[in-house]
Amino acid sequence: MLFESLDADTRDRSVQPVVITNELTSYYNKLNSYMDHVWDGFYTGQIRLSRFPSIIETIGYHNLKYTGTPPNNARYKLISDVGAITIKIHYPNAGSYSIEADGVYKDYTPWDKSLGRHSPVTGKEGCGENRFVGIENFLEFYLTAGCTVEVIPRDAIMTSVRMEWTLAEFYDSGGVTTFTDRVAAALGVHGSTIKTVAVYEGSVIV
Repeated sequence: MLFESLDADTRDRSVQPVVITNELTSYYNKLNSYMDHVWDGFYTGQIRLSRFPSIIETIGYHNLKYTGTPPNNARYKLISDVGAITIKIHYPNAGSYSIEADGVYKDYTPWDKSLGRHSPVTGKEGCGENRFVGIENFLEFYLTAGCTVEVIPRDAIMTSVRMEWTLAEFYDSGGVTTFTDRVAAALGVHGSTIKTVAVYEGSVIV
């Protein structure tokens, strides 16, 4: 697998070491960045490209942990003839991320009311199948042999709200429309910038 930061500071900001683990097989790999080959006269330039090649087991579920803040824009490619893996990356910020596989945008997996989040990645939808779980702030995506996945930041925050109402009371009081208008007013944004993914009981979760 080859992955790299596509951020403007890819040569200046250190994100290494990067640790890849697979609990199923006890796989563990700690990666450092490329050697500094840039010279400024007598001294090295202290510039390293944030690109990481890794021999990896093409089976199971891999956690990828950056020591520094993960890059916002990144590219991942599985250089192999066979196999596929699921990758999970935790982010320290409250944003969200989207996926393009070989240049094609991939939407999140369907919403699962029983889990209160998007469905886990299974690989049935092929390369680029993905979900971002807000609040916990992690991205999961499926990467197949020969496929290139790009991670792109979204200008959005994902959150969940639980209200001590019955579902009937929620809809009697205006439902999603009223809820969206009130959130928009509280945040000082236009209502069209808010998307309600799901509403379900327990008491009422939006």
